[in-house]
Formats: sequence, C-alpha cells, structure tokens
Amino acid sequence: MALVLLAPAVLVGASATGVAEIAYPAVRPAIEDEVSQRLEDARLNALFARHYDIPLDLATRIHGAARDAGVDPVLAFGLVDTESSFRRTVVSWAGAVGYTQVMPATARWMEPGVQRADLFQTELNLKLGFEYLAYLLEYYEGDVRLALTAYNRGPGTVDNLLEQGRDPENGYADRVLGTETRRGLLRFLRS
Repeated sequence: MALVLLAPAVLVGASATGVAEIAYPAVRPAIEDEVSQRLEDARLNALFARHYDIPLDLATRIHGAARDAGVDPVLAFGLVDTESSFRRTVVSWAGAVGYTQVMPATARWMEPGVQRADLFQTELNLKLGFEYLAYLLEYYEGDVRLALTAYNRGPGTVDNLLEQGRDPENGYADRVLGTETRRGLLRFLRS
C-alpha cells in the first residue's frame, strides 16, 4: 500500500539519525489558526458566561449561533439579554418565543414548516433570531440601530415611519446596545 500525502510536503533536511524531516507548510498554519480560534472562542465563551451569569454551555451556544449568522457576539448577547433575560421558555404578550423572542410567523417565513413549539429548541431559536437580525442588518445597510428597532417593532413599521419622515426609535436599540457594563465588555473584548 502506498502512502498518499493529502497536502504538499517539503523536505527540510534530515535529523541526526538520518530520518528525513518533512514539513507541511500549508497545513501547519491552518492547524495553528484553528487551535488559536478554538482557544479564543473558549476564552470568550467563559467571559460571556461570567459576565451574564449564565451557564458556559448556553454562552457557547449563543456565541456559536451568532458567529454562524455573522452577528457580532456582543450584539447577540445583548439581544438575548434584552429579549428574554436568557430564559428559554419565555413567551411575550405578543406571542414571541424563546431566547431571541422570535415571532412564529417570522420563523415560518425564514424556515417554512417551523411550528411555534419548535421555537423553544435552543439551537433553532438562536439560529433563527440571529439570522433574522443579520437579514435586518443587511436590509438596513449595516445600520445597527435601525436593524435592532426593526427587530423589535417590525421592518414594516420602521419603513412606514421613515417614509413619513419620523424617527422610528423606541429605545429598544439603547437597551440592546446599552448599558455602560455592556460597553465596557465590548471595549474589553476589542482590546
């Protein structure tokens, strides 16, 4: 049976025992980057868990879902804190469900076939909530405040108010982005 190399190898010399030393230049940086990223993710997950006083497992799920959706994790944690205070089973008076308070109609629009009961599943709720926020961020061309306001009030309401020349702000973006503590966390994470 022949040995097959999956990555290009470079002969870099021979050891004192005469054994060839082979380096895999394309593989080593990728492995080192992956290990570094995993260590950084673990550090951030622990930091978020400690900051918000939530289980590490939940912090890891929120961070992972935010990353997968392309949403800044500080924004994602602020959203979950504001929407549900990190409670999986919370239901609003309007019928929004779970950690990210996704409306069942919005969930069905994003992922046809989703039922209200499905929104109590942690991974699905976080995925849909953060993907919806990412959609709104793109729709409002990166304007975080408008995207957050639309997340809370609905994009139809925000668009109508903007068309009328009115300010759609209702204080929600301030609550998500908000406290000095969260801003301090953001500064710490960015340093």
